[in-house]
Amino acid sequence: MIKNQQLINAHALLEYRNFRKAAHSQNISQSAFSRSIANLEASLGVELFHRSPSGISPTIFGKTLFKYSKQILISTRELEREIDIIKGLGEGELSVAMGPYPAELSGHKAAGRILSKSPDLRCKMVVAGWREVEKMLMARSIDLGFAELGDAQKNKYLEIEPVGSHQFVFFCRPGHPLLQNKTISKEKLDAYPLALIRLPGRLAPFFPGKLFQDKGFDYAIPAVEIQDLTFSRQIIIESDAFSAAAPLQIQNELENGTFSVIPFFAPWMILNYGFMYFRDRVLSPITKRYMEVVREIEEDVKVRNLALFSNYTHQL
Repeated sequence: MIKNQQLINAHALLEYRNFRKAAHSQNISQSAFSRSIANLEASLGVELFHRSPSGISPTIFGKTLFKYSKQILISTRELEREIDIIKGLGEGELSVAMGPYPAELSGHKAAGRILSKSPDLRCKMVVAGWREVEKMLMARSIDLGFAELGDAQKNKYLEIEPVGSHQFVFFCRPGHPLLQNKTISKEKLDAYPLALIRLPGRLAPFFPGKLFQDKGFDYAIPAVEIQDLTFSRQIIIESDAFSAAAPLQIQNELENGTFSVIPFFAPWMILNYGFMYFRDRVLSPITKRYMEVVREIEEDVKVRNLALFSNYTHQL
């Protein structure tokens, strides 16, 4: 009989192509690891790996095994996870991947509120680009995505729930050459580097600043591509680059004069993001509670951000 741990070990050997490294990754001795692989091959009656001085590689039988075993392992983990949730054992874990903007506006704050009530909670909070969030969901490495929905709305396996919709502004350092004008055209902004996360391709025709979009790809890359919004702010202080944020995100910097709002506004300048999760996957009670807290925070974010946006746009 094939055991799950044997399949896990086989995948480790495929990844590391070395018995010693693969055994170390599974926290077992090399001899025990080798026996596990040998027993799996004996159960199937075939050789799964070519062994040679140059390294390890899968045979045609090994390739066939890996074609199906990955899904077997995923299904097994899903079964165990759902049974734990039904038994009430899955309430102690929260696994969320979120985009930089929803993370700053409500995602991290919601996690803090949850932790204040459940200090023994085990959390996995990842900040990543919208495409990476979707990939992590598809790999079942997280339970909930909270990001720009974009193409995820076309994914038949995912349930989508819009959550945030907030107006944003472009900003730069005080004394930037752009601020010499009362109104600024897209053409003038295009002369300066945009420091931002990777953008969905549909926004490329509208977004100002230096952008690069390779033919056939559904995303646009800013001249200064960043993963953490904190980095973009440090870059902007020291250069003529500019970036984008909901006024609420940079309220303190706007008030103390670290940043200035660029007088460029358009109807499409709205942050849209939401939840995404597998349609056939049971969400744990703690995940559902997290979603409720995010919605509560987002109501406050909507009111405060709109007030700030109105204030700064009226001043210009």
